[in-house]
Order: sequence, then structure tokens, then C-alpha cells
Amino acid sequence: MDLLHSTWKEVEAYLARSKGIIVPLGSVEQHGPSGLIGTDAICAEAIAKGVADGADALIGPAIIFGVCPFNLAFPGTISTRATTFMALIEDCVRSLARNGFERFYFVNGHGGNVGPVQAACQDLHAERSFERDAHRTHMRFRLRSWWDYPTVRDLRAELYGGSEGMHATPSEIALTQALHPGRGWKQQMSSAQRLPEHFLRVHAGDNHDSAEEHRARFPDGRVGSDPSLARPEHGRRLLEAAVADGLDEYRAFLAEP
Repeated sequence: MDLLHSTWKEVEAYLARSKGIIVPLGSVEQHGPSGLIGTDAICAEAIAKGVADGADALIGPAIIFGVCPFNLAFPGTISTRATTFMALIEDCVRSLARNGFERFYFVNGHGGNVGPVQAACQDLHAERSFERDAHRTHMRFRLRSWWDYPTVRDLRAELYGGSEGMHATPSEIALTQALHPGRGWKQQMSSAQRLPEHFLRVHAGDNHDSAEEHRARFPDGRVGSDPSLARPEHGRRLLEAAVADGLDEYRAFLAEP
């Protein structure tokens, strides 16, 4: 069930049986020389839709603009500030909670969104904690980046090993190949630049430097990845695995007290 394609009466009827909603989160940013700029949103929306269909759940509109200022030196990237993104998350949640939604399951496609979403959810809990109004809507949040689903994580390691990298990964490129056959550029590229463990720790969650510094360090947009390894058949396997894991987690989330 898609919120954008529903009437308010249909949403009201849905709330009589479920308080949960699935919200995809993406980003509009470069994905190396062969990846689509909308990769993060495309992946998150497809997985969220698969989970929603399997759970007979409501899927909300994707929030496609994410926090990616470090990629602004690459044409086509559109970034929000972290504060803008947080405000958007908070206002969307408040709007939905006003009419009875309580369980918010975010399917995330962009690492730079993780910190701001967590901070926004903490602020929303803080608002309620500072209030003495005990009968206000009870909100619960779950954030899942699709590549962190257990079956997906194992499959990524099996397919790509150390060539998966950190950005413009073969796994996300493979997903878009499966979802949009024929899109993206096919071109020769150098081997992946393996990233040391220290770099992965320091830059986790897309904690990168300024746009100019980032492009100077990674001139073709890849960050330790070899997207030439991507195949549409890999993308189909990854999508199936993500939806299956997401469905299990969403059902468990709704069942929590």
C-alpha cells in the first residue's frame, strides 16, 4: 500500500489495523563513473516496497535528498545540510504521528543519513521526555541501511570481498542494474583502491572532508570499490535477500511491546 496512491479514508482504515509505516531514505549524489546519481534512492525504494508488499504495510514517500556535501564537486549531486535533513525527518514523523502512526521503519540507502536520522529520532524522544503529557502518541523508530541486513552482508562478502569498498560499491550498482537494465555507463576502470582499516573506521557513516578535498582524493568518485564487478543477476539476489531480511525485521519490530 502506497501512501501517495491512497486516499485519506484508506489511510484511516489502515491505521485501524496497523500503526506502522515504512519510509525509504536515499541521496542524490554521484556514484562513480558507471553508477546512477539516484542509486541510493532507487535501492532504498525498491527494498522498502518489497518489504511493504510482503508485510501488507504502508510505504511512505521516499525522502530522496540526503546528506552528501562531500560529493558536491561532482556534477549532479544535490545535498542537504544535516540540520535540514533532521528537520525534514522530524516534521514528517510529527505529521504522521499526529494521526496515529507509532512505528517508523526507515530503509536507508545512504551512509551519510545515519547520524542525522539517529539524532532526529533522539530529539523526537526528547520532546516527549520533557513533556509531562503521558497520553501522547508513543513513537518507536528502527533504522536499517539495506547493506547491513545479515544475509545481504554475507552475500556482498561472497560476491565482491575487499572490492566492495565504501562508495559506488558493486552491490549497489548491481541493484540498479537489475532494477533499470541498460542504464549507467559501461567503461573500463582501474582496480579498486583498497582502503586501510583506519580509513574505514575514521570515515564510517560517510564522515568525509570538503567536496574539493574528497574529489581530489577520489577523482572518479569511487571510494575503494570496483563497480565493474557488478552484474544484474547479483542485483536480483541482493534485492531478494534484502527484502527477506527486511520483512523479518519489520514484523519483529511491529511485534515489540
